Amino acid sequence: MTIGLLATGDELTHGDTLNTSTQVIAKILSSEGMSIGMHVVCGDKQHELVDALEFLGHKHQVMIITGGLGPTSDDRTRFALARYLNQVLIEHADALLHVETRLKRAKLLMDDGNRQQALFPKGATLFPNPNGTAMGCAYQHDKRLFIVLPGPPNECMPMFQTYALPLLQTLIMSSQKEILTWRLFGVAEGQIAQVLEHALVNIPCQLGYCLETPYLMFKVRCEKNVVETVCEIIEPLVAAYLISSVEYTASAQLSMLLERQKLKATVFDEATGGVLQSLLQTPNNHAYLSFREHDDNTTRCYFYASGLEAYWQGESHVGSSDVVLTYRLGAQQGEERYTLPRIGPWAAHTAAEWLSFRIFHLINQAHDFVA
Repeated sequence: MTIGLLATGDELTHGDTLNTSTQVIAKILSSEGMSIGMHVVCGDKQHELVDALEFLGHKHQVMIITGGLGPTSDDRTRFALARYLNQVLIEHADALLHVETRLKRAKLLMDDGNRQQALFPKGATLFPNPNGTAMGCAYQHDKRLFIVLPGPPNECMPMFQTYALPLLQTLIMSSQKEILTWRLFGVAEGQIAQVLEHALVNIPCQLGYCLETPYLMFKVRCEKNVVETVCEIIEPLVAAYLISSVEYTASAQLSMLLERQKLKATVFDEATGGVLQSLLQTPNNHAYLSFREHDDNTTRCYFYASGLEAYWQGESHVGSSDVVLTYRLGAQQGEERYTLPRIGPWAAHTAAEWLSFRIFHLINQAHDFVA
């Protein structure tokens, strides 16, 4: 079951609005082990919508369409879908009641534009919309599934999460495919891809890479019966590049640890230019985590980050730069160093993630101090 994604709207094709919903939907579906096909963006003209549906329909069993469900003359998605499927739209009483209720709440009158929002194919399953007048729907036709969602992200994403995703999960429950993911740090795709691909050359699977600077997400899609084999092959190869969980970055893990333990800690950061604080500080840990310019020797949990001089001096030709972590945890003191292999625009962010990784583990390993 391959899923095609169609985002509609002149605001997308003209570049006025970023197509965020498609990106989020694709990432969620991919993480669920679903097969994602093509992404298409088209304008509001009905013939463009029909052309896009015909293009996607050749190779996709499921199509998710976002946008074009509003009350204005350029909201043509429902009419394009009906034309493409050669189906008649009918007025659904539940949808009409929903539109009327929303309009009354806003003290607005019903007009023909609003009334068109109650039109869906006969037999369509409607999706409620607590955030707007445009309901969505799921419609099965000729062994294909069409999911239609409103365009605004605050309406689209809740509807997708609550109604569309569970429906798709039900449809693929019998699938034997799984997605295995590793979050790699400190390595570029060009450095490791050949090694990983060679290691799995005899295993039936598909590999994928996604850059989430300063991390590289590595994914393997395979049958359930080879999952154990894939893990046994890959995990030794990537062990040196793992500093956090798949779900959370190192900085997110450290921030949550500080909140959970209510640990009083002081950080003096001369390395990242405030990036570390922006990643770690939250209202929930603000009372416990402080960033100061000097060590007053009153905090038993103290970290001093330095280095990256070449980066801050704009010396990109140097090629590498060190970040140094000096720490005091009660009676325990020490210093650690990490060399960034490349100086680029993300050097401070990379350093902040490594610092978070080391602080997280130092705190977890320390048992001889009271914060």
